[in-house]
Formats: sequence, C-alpha cells, structure tokens
Amino acid sequence: MIGDIVSGSETSKIILIEDSIDNSGRSLLLSYAVSLSQRVDEVHILLFDVRSQDTYEAVKSLGIQNIRVHDGSKDLLQWNKTPGLGLHTDVKTLILRGRVSPGTKSVAIVIDSLSPLLTHTSPPYTCKTLHGLISSEDLESQVLQVVSLLHGDLHDDHSLSLVHHTCTTIQKMVPVTTPLTMYCCNTLHKKVSGKVIRITENFNLLEDFRVMDVSEVKQVTKSIPQDSNEMDPTANLPFNLSLSDKEKEARSQVILPYTYNKERTLY
Repeated sequence: MIGDIVSGSETSKIILIEDSIDNSGRSLLLSYAVSLSQRVDEVHILLFDVRSQDTYEAVKSLGIQNIRVHDGSKDLLQWNKTPGLGLHTDVKTLILRGRVSPGTKSVAIVIDSLSPLLTHTSPPYTCKTLHGLISSEDLESQVLQVVSLLHGDLHDDHSLSLVHHTCTTIQKMVPVTTPLTMYCCNTLHKKVSGKVIRITENFNLLEDFRVMDVSEVKQVTKSIPQDSNEMDPTANLPFNLSLSDKEKEARSQVILPYTYNKERTLY
C-alpha cells in the first residue's frame, strides 16, 4: 500500500506523515517529494520546522530542478520582518511569485512540518490551511497533492484527531518489527469509493528515497487453550435441556392458540 500511495498509483489528496522523536518520518516525506517531482510540473516545499534544514540539504543534494524550497524556519513569526514564508503568509501568493516557469499546469505542496503551525495557531486554522492549499482556484493550476509531516508526540489527542479527519491518508511511523528493515508505519487510507484501509508495513528507502522491500506486518492472534478440567455449567441442572422421544411426541400433539386444524377451525 505505501508504495502505491508514494508512487501515485493510489489516489490521495492530503497525506499526513505522523512521526515521533523515536521514529522519524522526514525520509518518507522526502520520498514523496522525489516521487511528486516526476509526476507534476512543480513541487513547492514549505519549511516551518527548525529541523527542516535536513530536508533542505537533502533536496539540494538531489539537484532536482522542478523543486522550489520556501524556508520559513529562521523567522517563523516574522519578528525580524524577513520577506518570504512565515506563519501567516498567504502561501498561494508566495507560490505564484516563486514559479519556476510560467504556464504551470500541475503543482504539489510538501510541508515540513505542520507542528509549528499547530503550536502557534489553532487546530481549526491548521485544518483550514490544508483545505485551502488543496484548492487550485487561486493558483491557476491543479494541486495534485499536499503532503505534510507532523510530530505527533508534541500535540494532544484532540488536535491530532482534527488533523486526521482533514487528511485522506494518515501514515504513523512506528518501531520496526524486523531487523531487516529501516522503517515501519501504520497506514489509514480513505479511498475515493469511501472504503477505509488499515495496514501496517515495513519498508526500506534507497539513497534516492525510493521505497523498497515493502512487507505487510501480519497481526498474530493468540488462542487461549481451554482447560480440560473446567466444570460443565449444565451438569447439575434440575431440569433437562433436551426432550425424550415420548416428550417430543406429546409436544407435537399440543394445539397452540390461534392455529388452524385440518378442517380450518381456529383455536
């Protein structure tokens, strides 16, 4: 499933990668950025996180021409009046000004990460921002996908649930279940048909951030053995649960109320 979503063969408009301090999702975010650069005219990466410089350096080393990086991590609250991306910047206007080439037909937006936005504003504002980005009316282009990183261990359950409700795919990074893989994630994917898929997968990422070696984690259910010495609750009942042949015959001869006999006589 994760390979299909990253490659674009499985449609998803708003993707959320939820990670923690122990299980980073930044490499998976870069995998989406690289894949999107091959499917759309432009990829715009919005950097809000202080650790997003790792993302900037990785993108720079790849040398992909149609990826445009907007760095707002150094002056997020714009106290220094730094031009460019900030907490309350109109992102659509910023993208229009930073176009790589005129006449762009399709764009994708990658956010690293939503946590500063969710921390300094409110969950409804963050959800509204995500919905606004996926709309392509003001950008004069089709927004194919919005992919965001979110540090789940920094926020409360209520805020996370609101953001989850906004997204069409949630991928939560979890500890790996086998030493042969580097990453593992729980995926909740809402298909266009309305069907919801939940799956846990191990996977690896190559140096160019391609997804490889995907394997599903099977849920093992342990059966509880029955105790052979357990008492039968029906053993000492003062009545029988089954009828003898004579009792069954007597029951069949009883005429129930509101029934007809052969002569159509109602009892």
